[in-house]
Amino acid sequence: MRADSVKEYLINLIGPKEDFPLEARIFHTICLISSIILITSLPINIFYGFYELAILMGIVQLVGLLLYFLSRVYNKLKLSIILFGLLANGLFVINFYFNSGINGPGLMLFLLCIFLITVVVPRKQYPFWLALNILEVMALLYSSYHNTLLIEHRYPSLFLQYADIASTYLLTALLIFIATTYIRKSYHHEKIVAEEKVEELKISNETKNKLLSILAHDLRSPLGSIQNYLEILSELNSDEIDRKSIEASLLNETKNTQQMLSNLLLWSKTQMEGVSVNLLPVNLKESILPAIRAQQSIAIEKRIKIEENINKSIMILADRDMLQLVIRNLVNNAVKFTEAGGQIGIEAKIEDNICLITISDTGRGIPYEIQKDLFSLGVKSTFGTQNEKGVGLGLSLCKEFTELQNGTILFESEPGKGTHFFLSFKLASALN
Repeated sequence: MRADSVKEYLINLIGPKEDFPLEARIFHTICLISSIILITSLPINIFYGFYELAILMGIVQLVGLLLYFLSRVYNKLKLSIILFGLLANGLFVINFYFNSGINGPGLMLFLLCIFLITVVVPRKQYPFWLALNILEVMALLYSSYHNTLLIEHRYPSLFLQYADIASTYLLTALLIFIATTYIRKSYHHEKIVAEEKVEELKISNETKNKLLSILAHDLRSPLGSIQNYLEILSELNSDEIDRKSIEASLLNETKNTQQMLSNLLLWSKTQMEGVSVNLLPVNLKESILPAIRAQQSIAIEKRIKIEENINKSIMILADRDMLQLVIRNLVNNAVKFTEAGGQIGIEAKIEDNICLITISDTGRGIPYEIQKDLFSLGVKSTFGTQNEKGVGLGLSLCKEFTELQNGTILFESEPGKGTHFFLSFKLASALN
């Protein structure tokens, strides 16, 4: 718990990634670490007798903290970076003169400076800061070479000189290591996030492509059939029996197309906008009877008997509209793929606070090759016993809406013998 608190505190100091870009978080880290380094260098400079440097670094530390607050609190990152770069370059020029020139750690600090600046500044600013850094170093080397008396060798002993260089190297290496590690970690994290977004976009595009494919393919066929029926009717000179037969086929085709369009539009809405689920105690029989009756006319035409055996007292936890859509699609599929004279059974039983709903038919069954993908958008469309168009989208919706209601959907099917769909929902009494 203590480690989590420390981690949270550090994240707040640097800035949450949700509120600050990577460059800002790196800059805040550099400012804080630089302040720590400056604090540790104060007693070292006092010990060496470099009192001017100690005072200067104290001032720089305060300025660095002000730049940190300017970026972290007031969100002035660009201004803070510019001021930081100018301050750092100015500091290292002064340090070069007051800290023994090339005999001190000055050149090492210039390398550190250009590294830290290029980490946080935009790429288009690289030439400016690189040119400034190189010009400063060249000018310092040139002036100290042509005027050896300009820079005083201030170390009282060789040991202190080496100790200063060694301590500066260690602090520089530490800062570079921390900055590089932070950059690599942040890059890795953002790479993973980017890859996840790319994958989500890929799935979204595949879904949209599937939808367009369904629209282009599955709607073309029924609409073509409707057009053919209308053309035949317009040219028909036969008896009344032929006309009624064609009109009945036309009506069935129109109903199937309407059902398909309804599923497509509803599925599109769920994918684009999401859906809200309103789980309430509902009477199972009262809720699904309208969905069953909606399929009765088609079943009667095919001489299919639909038997319902559901206790009137069963109360389940469900969304009434979603439940009706699921039942309507499953019964509609059963009617489509059951031969004339067949049977469809709908029953429910209770087991351990769970209501199990079974929808069975004596139809042609589901081919084994498509059973594994039955609830996915990748399932191939099939035709019913009277060439009714079936589309896997309906079953995909059934699965999605069932699971949104905290239910499950399974099936068993044997080609040539029929199919059983099994739905499970929590009883309303399970809430108590």
